[in-house]
Amino acid sequence: MSEENQKKDDAVNWEEKAAEYLDGWKRAKADYLNREKEIAKEREALRQIFEESIILEFLPVLDNLKTALDSDAEGGAFKKGIEHIVKQFEDILKNFGFEKIEILGKEFDPALCEAAEKQGGGNIVTKVIADGYKKGERVIRAARAVVG
Repeated sequence: MSEENQKKDDAVNWEEKAAEYLDGWKRAKADYLNREKEIAKEREALRQIFEESIILEFLPVLDNLKTALDSDAEGGAFKKGIEHIVKQFEDILKNFGFEKIEILGKEFDPALCEAAEKQGGGNIVTKVIADGYKKGERVIRAARAVVG
């Protein structure tokens, strides 16, 4: 075999190898894009399941709120109904791992609370205006309070 024929054979081999690698790369890219689509569908399905589970948790609360609104105010039934609904909301938050930040009577901590009002020169939380919540160590919403 002449040197020129050898070069032609080598060039053909390289072209075949390049075509083989290109085809492999195209298949891998197509597999990757298909997997990305599958992951997006799985995320959407999980999001829907999560939303539905939250709604299912809140539907009994809504039912009880409607019942409380329909009840008469005799014997404190309305107040008891509202207290029950508040307890249901708190239980749902607890089921999802959220806990109320207890600050009443404690020293003001700006990491857990924002001072909506300052009365006197003290640094103790005297009234909670809006409860704060945290999940683990992360504050989701700081409490709002009166400090005095």
